[in-house]
Amino acid sequence: MLKLLWKTLLVSPAFMGVVLASNSAAAESTSQYEFNHSADQGLEIAQARDELLDKLESYSQEGNSNNLNEQVTSVSELRDVSPTDWAYEALRSLVERYGCIVGYPDRTFRGNRATSRWEFAAGLNACLNTMERLIQENVAVLREDIEKLKRLMQEFEAELAALGARVDNLEGRVAFLEDHQFSTTTKLVGEVIMAVTAAGGSRSSEDNQAVFQDRIRLAFNTSFSGEDLLVTRLSASTGTGQDRFTLNEPNLRVLNPNTGQPIGIAFAENTLINPTATQTFNIGPRRNESDNDVTIDWVGYYAPIEPLNDFRINTYISPWGGRWHHFVPTLNPFFEDFDGGKGSLSTFAQRNPIYRIGGGAGAGMSFQLGFLESLLGPTSLSFGYLAGTANDPCLNGGGENPDGSTRGCQTGKAINPATGQEYAASDGGNGLFNGNYGGLAQINGNLFNVVNIAFTYVHAYHKPDSPIFGQGIPTGPGEVGTSFANFSRSQLNNAFAAGSVGEPGTPTLDYNTNGTNSNDPLQVNPFDIGGKVTNSYGGQMTWRVAEWMNFSAFGSFTNVRFIGRGKSAEVWTGGGGFAFPDLFKEGNLLGIFAGVQPYHGGRQRPFLGERQGFFNLPSRNPITAEVFYRYQVTDNISVTPGVIWISNPDQFVNIQGADDEVIGTLRGTFSF
Repeated sequence: MLKLLWKTLLVSPAFMGVVLASNSAAAESTSQYEFNHSADQGLEIAQARDELLDKLESYSQEGNSNNLNEQVTSVSELRDVSPTDWAYEALRSLVERYGCIVGYPDRTFRGNRATSRWEFAAGLNACLNTMERLIQENVAVLREDIEKLKRLMQEFEAELAALGARVDNLEGRVAFLEDHQFSTTTKLVGEVIMAVTAAGGSRSSEDNQAVFQDRIRLAFNTSFSGEDLLVTRLSASTGTGQDRFTLNEPNLRVLNPNTGQPIGIAFAENTLINPTATQTFNIGPRRNESDNDVTIDWVGYYAPIEPLNDFRINTYISPWGGRWHHFVPTLNPFFEDFDGGKGSLSTFAQRNPIYRIGGGAGAGMSFQLGFLESLLGPTSLSFGYLAGTANDPCLNGGGENPDGSTRGCQTGKAINPATGQEYAASDGGNGLFNGNYGGLAQINGNLFNVVNIAFTYVHAYHKPDSPIFGQGIPTGPGEVGTSFANFSRSQLNNAFAAGSVGEPGTPTLDYNTNGTNSNDPLQVNPFDIGGKVTNSYGGQMTWRVAEWMNFSAFGSFTNVRFIGRGKSAEVWTGGGGFAFPDLFKEGNLLGIFAGVQPYHGGRQRPFLGERQGFFNLPSRNPITAEVFYRYQVTDNISVTPGVIWISNPDQFVNIQGADDEVIGTLRGTFSF
């Protein structure tokens, strides 16, 4: 803060004690201000303190150094000065006789610190002003001290003159800032990501060309009390929504209930967007956006409540774009950057996918559990509720048409492209309580100040077209996991209807055309489902092994009940990684992460009528490994090259044999 810097110049400690004790010159040195941007769990967007506002406040109070609460009147009040120090008597004379060297505001003197001629001149000027005032007030001043000051004035005449000019210049700059400041309550922060990325491998579609994409975020952080925070964020992008990598004609193996033998369902080329390949800059505005159209993608308000002494509740309210990680600790430091451009490349490595179940408008809170501190260390409890279509008053509607367009407020059911008839189940509701929603509860513990652990539960409802790991969006692909783990009806059924059914030599199979889940074994319609009800259980931990290495891991299980089919499914995921901060240079980061993305598992799956096993997925897990290295060019610019390898990216059987995908990315991040 400028106030502290200015006070340092006025009362810089070491040099005056040395000079008046021995009449020697001060040593030259260089002082450097360092800005350290923490890589731990500090929630940058939720900082209620505005550095710019603090500076402006300090500017306005400049010169008010005679505050009685800060003024030192005795050398004994300086915490780091003892009678055995060689300059103790000289310092005591300055402080108690003249009061012109008073130390720092924290009542320290820091006598071992070297000083520059500029700092010496500032301290000398402070003592001159003090003695001039004392002489005008007819207070006795020792003649020998006056003679010493005269000699010092002659030696530092140039610095004293320049100091006056610098103060005048500073006052002019402060006045300009006060007259032209952006806002007294609001700070503008931003991030621009530019990324060159390409995908290859047997699962990568021929349409997956190398691309150069961007995402821009501008956030207005506003504080009204100094402790609350209102965030209004603008976003634009070119790599979200449909502009993500697709799969190369995935094939689903199912059983022919008439023969018991497997048959093939080939999805149409380039019709399934690959959620497992999603990267953080692919997370942006998802509703009706075009290339780099600017939208408001998040509005949130944080406010603390203190109903009792030593009991504080941190509250969060969001009418748009709310996410669990906005107020719930995710315990994945270094990899987690809230889908920003400074952590991992993939969305999978950012945080436990359980935090991508549910999102939208709602509220949450967290508070400390003091009675558990003796057992688990500092412990907190967080819970909240978020609804994906809270702003939509339609009782029904909002699904996706066969041509990919979004349905409006309609009472009828969407058309099944495989049958030409209405779906058997409705498109689901809307509003704050009748549409997509999620409820979360999490307990957080800190063991021995070394290991942090958390256990999370999420209950959610997803409309038929809504992906499970899509943060509450009403339609579209998920943000992590396979297409079958997300189970968006429109995504799967549109690709299924445009593909082919059966293999050479197998009986001819037809789509079910009566709009119901037929028991006819030769009528195929596996994706005619209603909504999904999910109950998810997860755990995550982080362990600071050493200053140069951190380990974090997570795992979760989701039980999915398919409305209209009467059966449930299981979704599993887990992963862990090592982070090596400040590798080769302060601010750099090497990250290595591996795990299994959310995949559709278990033996019970949706089926047609009374026949089980018709929808038979292979048991191949989407194993993912990622390596990235963030090079911090400056405090505001970083460059991150990295590679992501995915085995079985959508857990399908690939008739070509090999089944993997490799993604290479070079990401540049500019923050301000």
